[in-house]
Amino acid sequence: MKKKSMISRGALEEILVFSTLFVVCLYLAAQLNFIGGKPRGAGVFASDKSIYYVYLPATFIYGWDVNKFPRHCDTIYKGFILDYKTGKIVNKMTCGVALLWTPFFLVTHAIATVFNLHPDGFSDFYQEMALIPPVFFLVLGLFFTKRFLRYYFPPPVVYTCLLFLLAGTNLFYYGLVEGLMSHVHSFFLFALYLYLLKKFHGDPGRSLKLFAAISATVALAILVRPTNLVILAWFFLLDAANLQEIAKRIRIFFRTEYLLTFALIVFLVFLPQLIYWKYVSGSFLHYSYGKEGFFYWKNPVILPLLFSPFNGLFLYNPMVLLFVAGASWMIFRRKANGLVLLFTFALVAWISGSWHMWFFGGSFGSRPFVEYDAILSLGFGFFLAETARLKNLFTRSLVLLCMIIFSYYNLKLVYHNSWYTGSVWDWDAYKNRLEDASILHFSKDSYTYINDFENISFEPAIVISNVWYHSRNISGLVDSRYEYCGVYRRGMNAILDHPAGHITAGLWVSPVGSDSTDVVLVASIEDEQHHPWFYRIMPVNRSGTKTGTWSEVRLSFAIPHWLSEPEYTLKIYLWNVHHHTFYLDDVRVKIE
Repeated sequence: MKKKSMISRGALEEILVFSTLFVVCLYLAAQLNFIGGKPRGAGVFASDKSIYYVYLPATFIYGWDVNKFPRHCDTIYKGFILDYKTGKIVNKMTCGVALLWTPFFLVTHAIATVFNLHPDGFSDFYQEMALIPPVFFLVLGLFFTKRFLRYYFPPPVVYTCLLFLLAGTNLFYYGLVEGLMSHVHSFFLFALYLYLLKKFHGDPGRSLKLFAAISATVALAILVRPTNLVILAWFFLLDAANLQEIAKRIRIFFRTEYLLTFALIVFLVFLPQLIYWKYVSGSFLHYSYGKEGFFYWKNPVILPLLFSPFNGLFLYNPMVLLFVAGASWMIFRRKANGLVLLFTFALVAWISGSWHMWFFGGSFGSRPFVEYDAILSLGFGFFLAETARLKNLFTRSLVLLCMIIFSYYNLKLVYHNSWYTGSVWDWDAYKNRLEDASILHFSKDSYTYINDFENISFEPAIVISNVWYHSRNISGLVDSRYEYCGVYRRGMNAILDHPAGHITAGLWVSPVGSDSTDVVLVASIEDEQHHPWFYRIMPVNRSGTKTGTWSEVRLSFAIPHWLSEPEYTLKIYLWNVHHHTFYLDDVRVKIE
């Protein structure tokens, strides 16, 4: 009786802890996504999020008829495409997230229909209800992470690990702010998978039902995000003591009953996706990403991926350094799974750094690592457990202080997040971000703007190109349709702590088709009505431009003291007089 009471009390504690966490996270998600009862910014369904979501209204409301969708719905959310010529809904993402959301969506749509709350799948009510599923999967993911970690560590270590995993990494952001992205759903599936693996490998009978649950979890994880295929390796590697154990697991997996079970479940889980691919392309197998791909397999972008101000993993998630430190410590102490953790980390870095857009758009930190927190928390748990055993109180206190600072840093950035418009190593842009978030203050004696076009271009006259470049892998191709091409624009009062006195602008150009560009580099200081009060020009041809080569163009000048008023704006642009086509790279503007 006493034992049953203890189990009951433990289960009650879990329910209380995770129910409270769900309520708190849901409240925070509402605060982060809505203001005055209205969605912040472009809304919960904006951009990539709408691509994951559109499967649901298409299936349950509009019957895959583009003409029944709200007009211009695709241009409002800027994700999926309503192709009125073919009558198809074009979507590059797989439907795994939509499958997980289906019960929530059906309940939401039923309520909206009964109470006439604009049951169109996109109204404010749907956006409000859309906060529930990601928070649910976030908390459930933490629950199964706890169940997984308790095989290795005592409860105080496990709960400490979960607390700082949530508060100190971008799991918080992708669970509460960008919850409709794939990452928090992958995190839940990864955590569930790890928990089921522990049960399966600890079961002498190797239950076929348990293996079927593992297969369904893996299939769903791959359907949510195809690169999640790498987690299949954990089946063979997790807790494996030697090569003989790995070989044994390979034999188990390829037994007829297990292999057939796995293949059948994967097929059934993927069946909706196969049907959609047949509908949109005419083939059951279809690469939906078009020209996007893993362009850098042989030369992955690793250093910027991890350390760049442009969404670098460790720069925005310093807590993950402790995860990797714990895995390395495990290897040094010859503990099981240390190599598995570092192998997983290295593999994810290689895959992510190979993607054509290694910075992943408006990513907060390097988002492909979010879901892998489920297994990397094993290294973090080991780090915490070993730190707790240290006799030196100062060292233990210092580690705790670092984790608190890392968490504070993460949360401040989350609450002041904005799209990063700087370049790969644009440290001044990063310092501005820290200052905007009230994390650190920097003196602004000078400011350097850098643009190497690795980032997304928001200038319509510039097309991103990887055909010909001056540095790294990307350049800008100036579109001949436009006469003016913006390079830099900013209010004079928002740059330095003191009135700006000197401007240096430099860039590299390479003509296409002809040695001459007939382009003029212009620096203009304008008032609120766009009237230029002062300007300087530099014909690009003076640099001796030649097709097939890169030439540097520089413009340097002093700013008259009477132009330091706050209403003036500094604009630097290229005047494409004769609408020529040319490459542009490595823009650098220094203001002193």
